Amino acid sequence: MTLVSRQPGMIEADAAGELVGLHVERGTCYGFNATATRIWQLLEQPRTVDGLVADLLAEHAVDEAECRVDLQDLLRSLEAEQLVSLTPA
Repeated sequence: MTLVSRQPGMIEADAAGELVGLHVERGTCYGFNATATRIWQLLEQPRTVDGLVADLLAEHAVDEAECRVDLQDLLRSLEAEQLVSLTPA
């Protein structure tokens, strides 16, 4: 099981239901689509990947395997940008 936690340093704003973020220390801007914005909202508190998958399945009509793969891809991208940390739970 993997625990996902936001990393500090990003200020954010809503832009028509999508997130626009600025990482202050690096000066990097990010634009999140509606799904990534929802995942970011769910990560206000650290969550397990399984918990995130369960929430997304409850909110969207999507295949669980596809949801898990897409979520893992997003989380790896966010981790590479140092926006989240992924740790064994």
